[in-house]
Amino acid sequence: MARTSMSSTPAFVFLAYLAGCAVQPASAGREMLQAAAPAASLMPAKTDLTELTATAAVALLCSRNITTVVYVQALLDRLDAGWSCINSFQTLNRTKLMADAAAIDAKAASGQSIEPLCGLPLAVKDSIDVLGYPTTASTPALLKGIVNTADAYPTSSAPLINSYLAANGIIMGKAALDELQDGGNSVNPTNQYEYGLITTMLNAYNQTRIAGGSSGGSGNSVGARVAPLSLCEDTGGSCRMPASANGIYGFRPSLGCYNFSTGMGLVPAEFTRDTVGSMARDIDDLILLDSIVRMPNITSTGHGMIPEPVSCAAPITNINLNGTRIGLPSTFGWVTGMSGEIVPAVNATINALKAAGVVFVPFDSGDFTDVANIAWAGGPESDNYMEPESTARYLWLHNYNVTVTEVFEAINRPDLRSQMMASLQLNANSAAGDFDAFVEFLQYGRPAIGAQWALAYKAHNVSAFLYPVFAISPREVDGYNPYVELQNGTFIPAQSAKFCSQDAQATQTILAFPTGHFSTDGLPVGMQFSGPPGADGLLLSLAKAVSTVLPTLPAPASPPGCTGCTANVAFNPATFTQVGTSIPMSNQTYTNFHLTFNGTCNSPSLTSYGQNGVFGIGSHGFSNGLTTVAI
Repeated sequence: MARTSMSSTPAFVFLAYLAGCAVQPASAGREMLQAAAPAASLMPAKTDLTELTATAAVALLCSRNITTVVYVQALLDRLDAGWSCINSFQTLNRTKLMADAAAIDAKAASGQSIEPLCGLPLAVKDSIDVLGYPTTASTPALLKGIVNTADAYPTSSAPLINSYLAANGIIMGKAALDELQDGGNSVNPTNQYEYGLITTMLNAYNQTRIAGGSSGGSGNSVGARVAPLSLCEDTGGSCRMPASANGIYGFRPSLGCYNFSTGMGLVPAEFTRDTVGSMARDIDDLILLDSIVRMPNITSTGHGMIPEPVSCAAPITNINLNGTRIGLPSTFGWVTGMSGEIVPAVNATINALKAAGVVFVPFDSGDFTDVANIAWAGGPESDNYMEPESTARYLWLHNYNVTVTEVFEAINRPDLRSQMMASLQLNANSAAGDFDAFVEFLQYGRPAIGAQWALAYKAHNVSAFLYPVFAISPREVDGYNPYVELQNGTFIPAQSAKFCSQDAQATQTILAFPTGHFSTDGLPVGMQFSGPPGADGLLLSLAKAVSTVLPTLPAPASPPGCTGCTANVAFNPATFTQVGTSIPMSNQTYTNFHLTFNGTCNSPSLTSYGQNGVFGIGSHGFSNGLTTVAI
């Protein structure tokens, strides 16, 4: 890959940006914020502050062309103008938020420095500890009151939160998520508890579709322009799926390079491969956030999960796409298939990168699947150990007056409650066997998976792999099908219609980016680059180079389709009708979830959902005979 060092001259001039000129930053991260901002008299009078990129907003905040209070109020006004219906936040403490914004303004007025962030607000996934906020993981037992103690708030923040606050940023609120980080849809049954509402997050571009998960609130808040940046958490795609669904960037960094204090600062799903990640609408915004929360001066072993120690430094370099070699693994959609809705967007992306000189290297990645299947032979037993252990560890470290059994018994989502209670029971009945399988997988299985990926990068002489995030367009919350049909006519389980698990098991570093194109049914299409551990700077630089040859995705229509109404989701056990096949057809399946809206929705696209009726029959087809991806 041809790379040259990026100039260190700070030349990020926001006057040209606000005037509509395409001026690019000459350096990354914190250096972006050292440049001069426009004079107040030259800022367009009708600038929509919520449409500014985070780096543009920071320039205005640091120059005091706008105050932090004014900027935060603009975000809240947008939220209140209809966007609250997408359910981005689990906790939004407006009084604290405005007080924190005012404190930044007072600090600036007293002559103290408020750089580098100058009060930029950050949405934080509600599995990450923030002092002064409850950490609920969107599950009832962690809502204050059900914990049955006044000490349900963390006594400290995750270290990377402290880094963000030390850089003079503020916390926007705690973003909602799939309950206990378990799922890829962010679909939770709607239930009002004494200390909070748990419900489903909706897609910023179409409120009948899933927001992706499990970091749904982190993704849809940034996609909807009610938060400029967010932190997510990724076990097996939980940063990347919401990013793709909501048309933004989502970054899974190398394990151990974001300091969230494993087990203490994060409610983990599986503590051996969880990591906090970052989300943004613009690549320079992502680079900025990464530079604040990353630990660049350490060497990480990913808590023992990475075979060889890697540097956490993430230098940003200018990458010349001409001649850059990118691998296309066959089992990640290129041969195994993807839905007809996303094929045109994927083709357009491939063609744009080809035109820029990218050399694509298709290869047979069947070995990835083979080694993963062998390594994960003890997977169920390992899950039975990890799922209860991860939650129990968090509760114990926080000295909370609630047991893991009580947490699982109170789970809001019935299918998840059954799954977790079964896992807990299996763990109790055969703890030794579960632990042995768990240790064996960590010692031998996961290193074997990672080694196979490392071998492929070298064997094909490629800098990174490229593949879609989803094999399909984000599905409907209502009318959801457990099986979907791909463009090549094959059927796969809907939960398998994503490419986010094997790479995480292989401890890869992965960055999802918006292609700038919509699916044929009007949803954003995202793709992702994966690289080996330690490739953080490479992937950020590659995404920055790619952003210059792809279109910018338009903002979602505002106000959203659910203006004037509130969404409710009820769980209903699925009933499948099978006709001579092990895979039910799409028009013969019933949904697990019923989406309804209370009130009168201000959108023709939602009238079919009515005010309180339900749709239970899935009839959404996925094959439309479009041409296959040309590589």
